[in-house]
Parts: sequence; C-alpha cells; structure tokens
Amino acid sequence: MGVNTMNLRPDTYARSTLERYTGSSIDDFGEYIILCNFQRYVDDFASMTGAKVSAGYWSCAHSRERNISIINFGVGSPSAGIVVHCLSYLDKIQTVLMLGMCGGIDDNLQVGDFLIPTASVRDEGTSIHYIPKDVPAQPSFWINRICEKVITKETGVAPKTGIMLTTDYRMWEFDNEFIDYILKHRILAIDMEIATLFAVAYAMNVPIGAIMLISDLPLKKGGIKSKESASLIFNAFTQKHLQLGIKVIENIQEKSGEGITRLRSEW
Repeated sequence: MGVNTMNLRPDTYARSTLERYTGSSIDDFGEYIILCNFQRYVDDFASMTGAKVSAGYWSCAHSRERNISIINFGVGSPSAGIVVHCLSYLDKIQTVLMLGMCGGIDDNLQVGDFLIPTASVRDEGTSIHYIPKDVPAQPSFWINRICEKVITKETGVAPKTGIMLTTDYRMWEFDNEFIDYILKHRILAIDMEIATLFAVAYAMNVPIGAIMLISDLPLKKGGIKSKESASLIFNAFTQKHLQLGIKVIENIQEKSGEGITRLRSEW
C-alpha cells in the first residue's frame, strides 16, 4: 500500500521543488538547460547574457533571449538525480547539457582537455532507483555528435571520447583496490554525477549530453586537485568551457525540428 502523500501529484511536487531549490519561477526556465557544479559558471553566464542570478539551495540564471537557463546544482549524485527528475516536468524542455569537471585517468589526458563521455560506470547509489543495474548510463549520441563537431571547430582539436566512472566514494585516491579496478577497466575519467544524470534522463525521457573538463590528474604525482590548482583551472578554462556549451545549445536550437525528433527517438 502506498504512503499517503496528501494527494500530491508528482508533476506538481517536482515543479515546486525546482522553484524552491532554485529561487526561480517555473515560467523563468528556458527550453534548453545547462547544468554545472560551480558558481563561477552561473556568474559567467550572467555576465555574458545579462541574466539575473537567483538562488535557493542551488543557484541559476535565465536568458529569455537565448531560451537558455543554467543551474549550479552542487556536487554528488543525489543532487544530480533531483535536478534532472524535476527538470523532466518542465512542459517545454528540449535539451539538457552538463558542463562538468572530472579527474583524468587515462595517460593521454591533460588538464584542460575536453572529454565527451559515451557512457559512465554506475558506481553510485542514486541511479538504481531509476533504471535496473544492468542498464548502461548513456547520453544522447546525437548531442554527442554536435558537441564533438562544435569543440573541434572552435578549438581546432577533437575532444577525447570514452567511458567514465561515476562514484560517490570521494576519497578513492587512497584506495589501491579501487584504483586497480578503474585501471583494469580502462576508465578514461572519473566524476561524481555523470552516470546519475544520464540514467535519470533516460528514465524520465530527457535528451541529455555532456562536455567534461579535465580538472586534475589524480593518479599522477602532484596531480590531485588542490585549492591553488582549482583556482588556476577556473581562471584558465571555465569561460571557454561555458562558451562551448552555449555554442552547442545554439547548434541544437538551429536543428530543433529534425534534431529533437531524433533525440526523443533515441530513448
């Protein structure tokens, strides 16, 4: 027997949660959503577009002119699951794009590289509530192709692509057994949200993609992110990261007729 929720409807509750967490009205949200983990992205977006920053538990900004909203939902899989779940109840949502940071595992990766994840291993506890454990966490490949095309054109360098691992184990860098596992399975990079975002988006029928920024190289000597190196990363790369994300959204908007149909069909 279900719990009495005082006749609350899932859509009503999701929308009210989104309003409460962002300090925004549902009517403020654009059809295209950029997600991030850090306030710097929201502030830079506001500066680029003239949008006003609002905040609840999370922070966000909305550009009506561009039909884009950006949300900083913080760190970790539970928050990632909440934001996509709630966004799925927006009536006109078209695309979600994550601009995240991750630790590079593959020897060929360098700090500042852009990575497009083709899938992510689900080593976290949220996605199991949305899809069975044997279903992979994958993005929309149509969005991936646009991301790859935009990054290659704008930077002159093709982005790295491959499989990530998402974990809620924050201090894994000191666990040799865990490190052996990610090396054995040729994991390209590691983060704390991507698999959850992809899995919940799949379950809730939300087209999603991601451009990840390699922010540290935790398996190399001196490669674990520090307060000082994090500041350098923000100053050197985040504005370009955001510009690429906006350019990807603009490309999707230009192809909205054919594209969104193809996005929906992938689910």
